[in-house]
Amino acid sequence: MYLETIDLFADMARKKVNLLKDHPLSFYIGALMAGAYVGMGILLIFTLGGSVDPSIRPLVMGTTFGIALILVVFAGSELFTGHTMYMTLGWLRGVIGSNDLFKAWGASWLGNLAGAALLALLFAAGGGGTLFSTGADLLNTVASAKMAKSPIELFSLAILCNWLVCLALWTSARTENDAAKCILIFWCLLAFIATGFEHSVANMTVFAVALLGEHPETVSIGGMVYNLFWVTLGNTVAGALFMAIGYWAATPEALSDPSEPAKKLKVIAGGGASMALTATRKTQKLGIQLVGIIQNQRRNRKE
Repeated sequence: MYLETIDLFADMARKKVNLLKDHPLSFYIGALMAGAYVGMGILLIFTLGGSVDPSIRPLVMGTTFGIALILVVFAGSELFTGHTMYMTLGWLRGVIGSNDLFKAWGASWLGNLAGAALLALLFAAGGGGTLFSTGADLLNTVASAKMAKSPIELFSLAILCNWLVCLALWTSARTENDAAKCILIFWCLLAFIATGFEHSVANMTVFAVALLGEHPETVSIGGMVYNLFWVTLGNTVAGALFMAIGYWAATPEALSDPSEPAKKLKVIAGGGASMALTATRKTQKLGIQLVGIIQNQRRNRKE
């Protein structure tokens, strides 16, 4: 049912890994572009969000952020959060190795950070538009709140966020209609922005722009590092576990002919199921023994 999509992304992972090996500069430029494209979406939604009523702000910001992922998908670039799904599927299908997976994750993340920082510098050099004036309060409030959340909050919200982002990529890949792709991306990104989920690459621009403008003490480089650590971790879990391994496990054809890494996961899963079955049987036996003891006690009391 899902094998065609799985193999599409696995082949994409193979090509991206080869690009990183053979032409690393090209890969990093693509990653830089992705960071900038997502950043453009952030600049747009905060510019608009700062001038509307708070009651409709989440809706306005959510409905206008789709440009970020639409640019990534249609223009082409290397987005870290998408790579968490692509590369894991490539690893599961045996077309890339473990080292390839981690190198691609690291390279795309660093490239995205560089792109976000470059965009923020250009934006600040251009005066910052209304975002450095009327929208500064909103930007600093959001940045401060992101830096103040607990690790479990950031981790959980990051999982939910990249689950939606990868769903946008997954569903758009399952249709050949460009208009349908845009609609699917639009709805998934509306959900993640309006609900306040955490996206590591989007946060890179939020923090970079906030730090370059006038900001309170609650906005700091240390806070940025803290947030990006937990959010990156949560985003990775969502893309690798919830999406890649999730759909791989839900595809019988993929399970019947897995790669070596996938076989190991299957053995682990099978071992877990076997342990659970053994525990269930032991529990049943114990239950039968307890019932027998209780019945004997009742008989003795009657006698």
